[in-house]
Amino acid sequence: MLNNFSKIRDAARTIRGARVAVPMGHDPSSIEALLRSVEEGLASAVVIAPSAAVKESLEGLGASLPGEIEIQDVDDTVAAASRAVELVRAGEATMLMKGMLKTSIFLKAILDEQAGLRTGQILSHVAVIQSPMQNRIVAVSDGGLNIHPDEEALRQIAINAAGVIEKLGGEPRVAFLAAIEVENEKIPETILFAKLSREGIPGLKVDGPMAVDGAMDPEAAAIKGMTGAVAGQANVLIAPDISCCNIFAKGLMYMAGAEGGGLIAGAAAPVVMLSRSDQPITKINSLAMGVVTAGGGNA
Repeated sequence: MLNNFSKIRDAARTIRGARVAVPMGHDPSSIEALLRSVEEGLASAVVIAPSAAVKESLEGLGASLPGEIEIQDVDDTVAAASRAVELVRAGEATMLMKGMLKTSIFLKAILDEQAGLRTGQILSHVAVIQSPMQNRIVAVSDGGLNIHPDEEALRQIAINAAGVIEKLGGEPRVAFLAAIEVENEKIPETILFAKLSREGIPGLKVDGPMAVDGAMDPEAAAIKGMTGAVAGQANVLIAPDISCCNIFAKGLMYMAGAEGGGLIAGAAAPVVMLSRSDQPITKINSLAMGVVTAGGGNA
């Protein structure tokens, strides 16, 4: 199991042929992340964007373009998104990274019925947090895409997040998070999570509702009398809605100093969506996760 980001980055460096396609990746934040990726030996890149804008960003960063980064001169955002997806479909790139274009345009290209990267799963954001107290990494979802997921969406969100943990070498143990571990009609997610737990998800160990302490800490789980494969051992945490998950993950990173990364799962290739506010290490972690979960390419 790759139980920390140092090991994930090391694993990414051993994978040959990793290449990220970045539509409209001409902005300084994207270019900086790609330069770091090349310097770290993680992945090469193809940037589909106005070449003049790429040059301007490089000059602002005081950097030159390495041979591992190719520029395809495209001005139109829709065309850039379609081209990036086309490169992945053709095996000329192993993953995607969003540049300076609207998320709706980016996702539309990915979900195009004829030319996209559909798999039958919904797309969901998976934040991976390194938990030093438990010496393990934990997938937290969905804090980025699905606002108020229903029962079926939550099931697929759990499958997506579990898939990320599996590709990082772990055995998924899924906890559906709530404030308490018992059903309470005044806390609707406890009813829903109990139902999901009873019905189960084929191939996965799941339990819920579970509070964070009982899910993450064996001693807390024992004190509460919690048993089962997930209690105190969870490495996939599914929140009831986007706000709970986003607040939880960002709180760990920005208030507790936890190291993290994230990507969108559910498409035929990993999708990295970086924010200008992301710390440099978060950008590198996210790209490394994309490399590892995608596997190698043809190069």
